[in-house]
Amino acid sequence: MASVEFPRVASISQAAAESGVPAYRIRQLCKMGQVRSVRCGRKILVNLSSLAAWMDGGEPPQQPGIRRVEL
Repeated sequence: MASVEFPRVASISQAAAESGVPAYRIRQLCKMGQVRSVRCGRKILVNLSSLAAWMDGGEPPQQPGIRRVEL
């Protein structure tokens, strides 16, 4: 059976505290699609793996954020 690996996410302020990147910059990166994120109510949750890849100079994600699925 294949194992499912869920992404580690954090609020912008938590991501800023863990990474040392200012919160305003993380907000910009999410808005530009450079870092994966998802809006959950009024909060924005940042994919920490995507933020780490950006910090390492990696390529931005192919599709920014998570797409809404219509049922």
